[in-house]
Amino acid sequence: MLRMRLKASDNPLSPTRALEIARKIQFHQVLLHRRETASGLTKLKPEQRDLFEAIGLPAPTASRL
Repeated sequence: MLRMRLKASDNPLSPTRALEIARKIQFHQVLLHRRETASGLTKLKPEQRDLFEAIGLPAPTASRL
């Protein structure tokens, strides 16, 4: 499926490289003062945003996780 989406968008990335790019996105969650939690998502780099655009999926956000 990923290969087909990349090919349909004329993107030169291989599925393996696309997964390597996406794998760098991390969700972080910490406990503050043993009461409050704070969470966030790695700030997306341009190549990560371009990847999600190429495969026709919305870029991940902390609120969608």
